[in-house]
Amino acid sequence: MYLWKAWHDSRTRVVVYILAALSLGVLNGLGVISAANYHAYFMLYLRPHLSGPLVIQRIISSSQYYSDFHMDITLVALTTAVLRFPRNMASAIMLLNWGFVGYGPTAALLASLGLGATSVGREYGAGTMNFALTRPEPRRNFILTDSMVGLTAMVIILGGLAFPLLPFLCVVHAKGPGNILAGLPAMWALGAAIYGLSQFTTLVAGSAPKGLILSVAAISTYLFLPNALHEWWHTDELFRAFEWTLRPFEYGAWPLSPFDWGATGFWLALAAGFLGASVAWIRYREV
Repeated sequence: MYLWKAWHDSRTRVVVYILAALSLGVLNGLGVISAANYHAYFMLYLRPHLSGPLVIQRIISSSQYYSDFHMDITLVALTTAVLRFPRNMASAIMLLNWGFVGYGPTAALLASLGLGATSVGREYGAGTMNFALTRPEPRRNFILTDSMVGLTAMVIILGGLAFPLLPFLCVVHAKGPGNILAGLPAMWALGAAIYGLSQFTTLVAGSAPKGLILSVAAISTYLFLPNALHEWWHTDELFRAFEWTLRPFEYGAWPLSPFDWGATGFWLALAAGFLGASVAWIRYREV
């Protein structure tokens, strides 16, 4: 019964998030088609000039125009859908200048924060939490059921960024189109950790807005404190740990290098820790 209630209360938000993710995936796919058309036109334009002056020969012989487009387009699609943008990109493209902005991490952050805060937050908002805790059903079932619904929705939402790109990559004969799915396990683990954090802070704070504020404060500290210590006090230990945790989302992390299962395991362990903390908190919470 509570499973149906959890889905019924969150279905509007979940459907909106899924449609937004699918729309971004399709738009990225259209960008793949545009890039393929531009590449075909550019190569067709250069072909009559292959016997031209020496300057033109040097330009068209550079790796910029003879790179493997069918491999590069897969890497570009993977980067925009799952990975974070490289630090040397223009700030206008990055939107913010702290190197974490990309469709995948941004979607994981927003969707997981929202779903985690509203999972138990809706009970606090409706004033039904005390009633729910006095039911004969074990208290942990409320947390586990909310987590099952929220994490399933998060997996579908993040998958909606990558799966729609597959047919577009196949249309342009990209090499290794399945690589677009390689970064999803780490992204799902990251989303689960953020979801667990948001759910736990909401339980502790007793309201969705307060829990969301605490989660954003914790994530902001995680993002900015290592770099601040590195810049101001030249302390690199925390900064290196920060970089290690985000290694699966670096530009070119996959398929150019082996997948980093260590950092993915870290996010999974963190998600399990937050889930256990939430279960313990609600078990011993007084009505």
